[in-house]
Amino acid sequence: MSEPLVSVCIGAYNRKDYIRECVDSALAQTWPNKEIIVVDDASTDGTREILQSYGDSIRLILRESNSGICPITRNQAVQAAKGEYVAFLDSDDKWYPDKLAKQVAFMGAHLEIPLCHTLCHVIDERSQVVGVRHGVGGVPATGMIFERLLEHCWITISTVMVRRTLFEDVGWFCEEEETGIIGEDQDFFLRVARSHPIGLLEEVLAGYRKAPTGVSRNRWKVTPESQSFNEILIRRRHIWEGVVPKRRVVRAHSDACIANAKHWRSHGYAGRSLYFCWRGLMHNPGNWRLWEEAGRTLVRACIPLKDKGT
Repeated sequence: MSEPLVSVCIGAYNRKDYIRECVDSALAQTWPNKEIIVVDDASTDGTREILQSYGDSIRLILRESNSGICPITRNQAVQAAKGEYVAFLDSDDKWYPDKLAKQVAFMGAHLEIPLCHTLCHVIDERSQVVGVRHGVGGVPATGMIFERLLEHCWITISTVMVRRTLFEDVGWFCEEEETGIIGEDQDFFLRVARSHPIGLLEEVLAGYRKAPTGVSRNRWKVTPESQSFNEILIRRRHIWEGVVPKRRVVRAHSDACIANAKHWRSHGYAGRSLYFCWRGLMHNPGNWRLWEEAGRTLVRACIPLKDKGT
């Protein structure tokens, strides 16, 4: 029996500091039957020249204008893929050598699963390990995890392998600008999880970079939870309708707003905390926890003023 081809899909834009480590980790996979597809999104910092130096060892697709959002290059790579399986790798992340081999074995043993992912380390700009993403034991086990994905995006795109036929079933990564900037991964995973089990290979097989220059750079409106995507999701009824009631989606948004409000209140940013309370109350005005958090934030903001005046 021949070994199935795995198509590795990488999108790159101005990643000269990390792209070589990324591509080398894909080429170093112990799984022999693979193709490395890299879409350069009109890089201007030398990334393109580094990629060209790999010659025929990768399939390089050069864009002449920057797309502005990740899903466009990701979809372009998938459309060029020839493999039975497709695996994704962000250009500032890396894989450990046995990742593809272990995932191919997992997928071969679980024919009912169209998407599997693994655990991953969090690494810094020097590629030093700083922890395990989502913590040990925090990621939902293999199964129907749609509701868990409403709460949080537990899946890291650089750990994902899918059957190529999955795209015929659920479609491509969403290229709408509002989703493509803040939640195209979670959007795709939810569409898969509507009707399919998600597989988790409980081994750390990748490194996810948490660096100031990374695509995943913290922005306060999506820290620590992406409430912006949760808010968009309330409008994107086709993703959840028929699986969960609207109140469940609204509750997920409220929970994200509360988590963010608490986070920023604890860091002394009353304005940011109140912003999240306001966003949550817009959709769920009867949620007493949002009102309580707003009250605590106002009290916290007023205490220093009182002390200063005495």
